[in-house]
Order: sequence, then C-alpha cells, then structure tokens
Amino acid sequence: AADSRPHAVIMRLTPRQGAPPPEPIEFTREDAALALIGLFPIAAIAWAVLAQSKYVAALAQLGSLFEREESHGLATNQRASAAEKQKDKALHKARLAVKSADKAYYVLGVLNVAITAYIAGAAPRHYYLWHTPKALVLVAVRWYTFLQQGKHWLLADFCYWANLIGLLYLWRYRESALLFQVFFMVSNGPVAWSVLAFSQSLIFHSHAHMTSVFLHLSPLVVTWTLRWNATPGFTVCDPECGRNPLLLLADGTRYFYLPWILGYYLLVFIVLGDFLKRNAYQTLFDRVTTTGPSAKVLTALFRRFGVTGDLAQRAVYMLMHLIFGVVTMGLATIYWHSFVAHTAFLLTILTASIYNAAGYYFTVFSQRYEKGVDEQIKQAQLEPPKGC
Repeated sequence: AADSRPHAVIMRLTPRQGAPPPEPIEFTREDAALALIGLFPIAAIAWAVLAQSKYVAALAQLGSLFEREESHGLATNQRASAAEKQKDKALHKARLAVKSADKAYYVLGVLNVAITAYIAGAAPRHYYLWHTPKALVLVAVRWYTFLQQGKHWLLADFCYWANLIGLLYLWRYRESALLFQVFFMVSNGPVAWSVLAFSQSLIFHSHAHMTSVFLHLSPLVVTWTLRWNATPGFTVCDPECGRNPLLLLADGTRYFYLPWILGYYLLVFIVLGDFLKRNAYQTLFDRVTTTGPSAKVLTALFRRFGVTGDLAQRAVYMLMHLIFGVVTMGLATIYWHSFVAHTAFLLTILTASIYNAAGYYFTVFSQRYEKGVDEQIKQAQLEPPKGC
C-alpha cells in the first residue's frame, strides 16, 4: 500500500493514453503589448523616482554645506581648506547626480518612443490604454510645474482641450461617431501641425519637451489606430466612413473650434484680463507675440492695419488662430479618407519633431548642457531643497 501512493500520484500527473496533448500556450503580439502597457510605467516611475531622489539628496547636501558656511564661518585656514575640499566633493557629487538623472530620463524617453511604436503597430486596438495614463500624468505634472511658474493659464489653450475631448470619447462616449470625427479633425489639424508651427522637439532627457510632443502627437496616433483598425466598443463611422469632407470640416469648426475661441476670448482676455496682468500670469498670446517667427508675423499685421488696443490685438490673434485651424482641418479631411496619406502625415510630423531635436542637440544642447548643470547647482546653493 505504501508503494501504491507515489505510483498513484505519478499516474495522475501522466496524461492518459489516447488523450489529446495539451494546447501550447500562445503569447501573441497583443499579449506583449499589454504586458508592456502594464509593466513599463511601473518600472519607469520607480527608476525616475530613484534618479530624482539621488539628485535631490546631492543638492540638499550641497545646500547644507553653504548654509553651514554662511552661519558659522571659518576660524582657521585648516578648517577653511577642509571645508573647501568638502564643498568640491559635494559639487562633484551634485554634478554626477544631475547627469545621472538626465541619463535616466533620456533612456526612459527612448524606450517610451520604441514601445509606443511597437504598441501602435502590433496592437493598435490597445493603444488607447497606453495613451490614457500618460495623458493624465503628464498634464497633471505640467499643471503643477506651470503653477509654480505662473504659467498655468497656458493649459487653457486648445491642445489641452483637444486632449480632453479625446479622453471623453475614449472613456465616456465611445458610441459617438460625431465626437470621434471632431477629435480626428482637431488632432490631425491644428494640434498636429503645431509641432511644425512651434518647433516641438523630441528631446529625450527633457520631460517638458517630451510632454509637449506627446500632447501634440499622441492624439494623432490614437486617431490613426482607431480609424484604420476596427476596435470593439468604439464607433468611428456612422453609418459609413465615406463622409463629405466639407461636413467633416464644418463639424470640427462648429463643435470645437468656434466654441473654444469664443470661450477663450471672453474668459481669458475680457473677464480675467486684468487679473492675469496684475498677477503676471502668462498666456499663449504673451508667448507667441514675444518669441519665435509668429511674433514677427503678428507684429507686422498689427502695424499694417493699425491695431493698437489690447483687446483688438488679441482679437486679431484669435482670428489668425481660427484661420490656422480651418486650413489644417481642411487638410485633415484628406487623411480621413486615405490610410496612406494619414500614415505619411503621421510619419512626417514624427520626423519633424526628431529633426527639431537633432538641431537642438547639435547646436544648443552641446553648448548649454555643462552650463545648465552648473546653473542648477548654483540655484541649489541659493535655495537649498526643503522638506523630504
């Protein structure tokens, strides 16, 4: 009886004669994409937090050294020499920490682009799951960052509203073909073309630049994946996709662009105009009229037509915004009807952001990076990090 129990166990684990072999476990491309969607953000956040904690700790140590030096002074040359060596060591450590954090962000940025391309190609029906958490996190981080800088009213601009209607479609109104078509027109019109208009750059080590590229490029990718890949639960065309281009353009204009323009002008320039000026809060109008090629164009228009009043200048700016939106959405009607044209446009915008980044890395970054590291360290000396 003692010998029969192990034998019984063996018999239970051995397939019966004539039984079909177990089916092999298949690991599809969609499984791989879902695994990346689930695991990469966790690993990325952990690595970023680790790199940032080392960076903050190094700057805190450096700041405390300068505070100690200012508060206690140095009694002897020997103590001064020892303190100077300690300070040099802390400076070196701080520089390494800054560079280490930038390296981590660079690696994460490159991996993000690679994984994004893989998911869009291998599992396009799941791309919205990759897009959504990044949209929420990056916009939240940008709002907090801009709030500290007095730039949070920049989030009232049209690209943030375009991302919002995209999220509303993805998670609340999936059955609305009209909402998707409006989202398509806006994302493939003014939002995507802003990459060219504002020279958005795929600078991997800069979360600010990566956020801007994401907000302007990822909605385009979302519409590409849904438009050309039937996705259960999402209504894209109702009843057919061969819609009149003029109707597509009219819907994008009347359901998004005109309401946004009127609401933005009334709220930001009229109702809150004095409040924003009094508190020196920046708007996109302030940015585009002071820097870049758009500033020269608008200044020339103001002079040519004698536009001098603040509200009048802002009205001209909004009119130019509307023209830009209508023209680019008109081009987006071509992408709606052609997979080849839509794919080519997506690759063109992506290439433009890479090209802009190449110019930055080879002309600006190489000259400014070392100086930028020293500026961060100097800032830490003046304002040592507080709290944990």
